[in-house]
Amino acid sequence: MADSNLPTEDSRTVEMGGVHIGDEAELARMGYKQELRRDLTLLQNFGVSFSIISVITGIPSLFLFGLTTGGPAVMVWGWVVVAFFTMLVGLAMAEICSAHPTSGGPYFWAAMISKPQGAPFASWVTGWFNLMGQVAVTTGISFACATFISTAATIGTNYEPNSHKTIGIYAAVLFAQGTINTFGVRILKYLNNVSVWWHALGTTSLVIAILAAAPKLQSGKFVFRTFIDGTGVDGGIGWSQRASPAYVAVIGVLMAQYTLTGFDASAHMTEETHNAARSGPIGIIMSIGVSAFLGWFLLLGLLFSIQDYGRTVASPTGEPVTQIFLDTVGEKGAIVLMVIVIGAMFFCGTFL
Repeated sequence: MADSNLPTEDSRTVEMGGVHIGDEAELARMGYKQELRRDLTLLQNFGVSFSIISVITGIPSLFLFGLTTGGPAVMVWGWVVVAFFTMLVGLAMAEICSAHPTSGGPYFWAAMISKPQGAPFASWVTGWFNLMGQVAVTTGISFACATFISTAATIGTNYEPNSHKTIGIYAAVLFAQGTINTFGVRILKYLNNVSVWWHALGTTSLVIAILAAAPKLQSGKFVFRTFIDGTGVDGGIGWSQRASPAYVAVIGVLMAQYTLTGFDASAHMTEETHNAARSGPIGIIMSIGVSAFLGWFLLLGLLFSIQDYGRTVASPTGEPVTQIFLDTVGEKGAIVLMVIVIGAMFFCGTFL
């Protein structure tokens, strides 16, 4: 007969002052004291990683790179391959997160699973790589947001963007995102809810709109089997001839690799999430799975909607995705779709 004095699942996760007793005990086991307020639910924890992965940010940002570095075939199948291996990484991280749900994330894990004599160095190296990645991805995402704002401003107007104006917009974007983050999780969790729906409904609506309005759709052969090497300088010999088509394919999957990152955010937010040992790992796996599916859907929608490959790549707007919008839904529709993309980029940068 079971001992009635043993703690039950309910008694171990009783909430007291905004903190689950089980969560506090987990931190104590790792030598930490509960300092942060746990305001996030499982879905909100997922939402942070989902917003940072932001397929509607990464894919439009590097769409030109993808079109000229391997073309549609590498973009489509490269996404599937990268998503598969990213999920393997996510599963490994989720398992560690379930055992060590702390805001330190990877750099804390590196210390915990290393030999004692090597733990400080492993943690130091991991922490610095994490920081460098954070700086680089924040720069890339917020600058992409500024670039797309400049591009949107040219639609139907005489506005002429230049480097000074774009840098000014970039500074304003960074300032706005930083200011929002000063309000803490209590406010950000509501913005997080908006971001999740913005990404999910926005991406779905965008794809449906361009497919429905496109005067013509590309063939399956173009989307799934066309390899393009545009890596040559000024029309010169590309790397598929100078090296190998495989080399072009390897560097061509950068678009997918750049996009499917940031899911460790669910681990970093565990000290602010209820039932962290469960919510953090699920947040990691869910964000990768949902983003992989939604991203492939977006990629296929954009590629099938290309009206003229040459005009799309050499678009006067500087952004192939913008040209696809203009060719399918016209100027007014393009502005609406650009707002969806820009909004997603802003949310993505905010949650970094």
